[in-house]
Amino acid sequence: MKSIILAALLSATALFSAATVRAAEPSGTVYLLVPNVTTNRWAKFDIPNITAAMKKYAPGVEIKVLNANDDMQQQVSQAESALASGALGIILASVDPPRSASILAKADADGVPVVTYAHDPGPGPVAYHVSVPFSDIGEAQGKYLSEHLPEHRPVRLAYMLGDPKFAFYPEQMKGFDKYLKPLIENGTVEIACQADALLYLAANAQKNMEQCLTKTNNEVDGVVVMNDDTGGGAIAALSAQDLVGKVKVYGGYDATLEGIQRVLLGWQAADMAPPYRQMADAAVQLIVSKVKGEEAPAGIVNGTWPNSFTEGGVPARLEPNVFITPDNVQETVIDAGLFTKEELCGGIGKDADFCKN
Repeated sequence: MKSIILAALLSATALFSAATVRAAEPSGTVYLLVPNVTTNRWAKFDIPNITAAMKKYAPGVEIKVLNANDDMQQQVSQAESALASGALGIILASVDPPRSASILAKADADGVPVVTYAHDPGPGPVAYHVSVPFSDIGEAQGKYLSEHLPEHRPVRLAYMLGDPKFAFYPEQMKGFDKYLKPLIENGTVEIACQADALLYLAANAQKNMEQCLTKTNNEVDGVVVMNDDTGGGAIAALSAQDLVGKVKVYGGYDATLEGIQRVLLGWQAADMAPPYRQMADAAVQLIVSKVKGEEAPAGIVNGTWPNSFTEGGVPARLEPNVFITPDNVQETVIDAGLFTKEELCGGIGKDADFCKN
C-alpha cells in the first residue's frame, strides 16, 4: 500500500513539475521591426533565420515582421502598434538609429524588452545589442583594397560612401583610413570625389556616382563603397558610361546575390557579410531570456556597444565578419548556405568563370 501511495505521489510531482515547465514557456508575439525588404539581407537571411531560431528556442512565440519601407515615422508607428497589441518583446533594426529614442522609451515604459539588431542601438534603454564589429569591416576592406590597386599612379578613387548617421560609417572609415591615408599622403592614391548616400540607398549612391563621373569626365580608376546596395548604385552609374569592369568597385557588405555575382565577374573586388544564422540565433536567445525574466544564456554576451543612454554601453553579442573573394565563394557563400551555385550562376552570374566549370 505504501509503495502505491509513494508511486502516486511521485507521479503527481512529475506532472506538477512538467506543468510548471510548460507554464514557464512564453507564448505570444515578438515583433521584428526591419527598415525595409528591398535590401536583400532582411528578407533573404535575417527574417527567416530569426523566425527559425524562435521556433527552436520558444515554439510558443510567434515572430511578426513589420517592414518600415525606409520610413522612420512609419517604424515609430509600427512600434507603437506592436506595444499596444501586447508585444512580449521587440527585435529592432532601426531605419534611422538616432531617431529611435521614442521607440525605446515607450517600450521601456511598457516593460517590453528591446534587442537591437545589426543597426546601432540608438539613444535609449536597450536590453541587448547584436551586431558585428564595424571597424573590422573597414580594416579588412581597406587592407584588401591597398593590396589590389591598379598599377599606374596616382590611382584616382571615388569615395561613394553611406550615411554618416549610422555608427557603421565612422567605424568603417577608420579601417579605410588605416590603409588608405598613408597612400593618399605619399601620392599613390588621389580621392577624385567623395559623397554620402543617405540611408545607404542605391538610388542616392547612383546619383552621387553620376555626378562624380560628370565632374571627372569619367577619369576614375576605382570606386570605394560601404555596402552592396551603394555598390549597386555605383555600378548602375558606371554601366551608363560603359565602365563596368573597367572601373572596379571596392568594398561591399551584406553579401547580396548581385554583390557576390559582381565579385565573381570581377566588377567588385570583394564582399563581406555578417554570419546571419549566428546573429539571428543570438538575438532570439537574448530576447527570449528577457521575456522569461532570466539572465542571458552563458557565453552569449561577449562585449558592449556604446550608445548615448547606457553608461558603459549596451551588453552585446558581436559576431565575426566573413570576408568573401572569388577564391573562397564555395566555402563562404555556398557551403554557408547563403546562395546555391545555381542562384549565383543565374542572371548576370552566368558569364563568370566560376559558373563555366
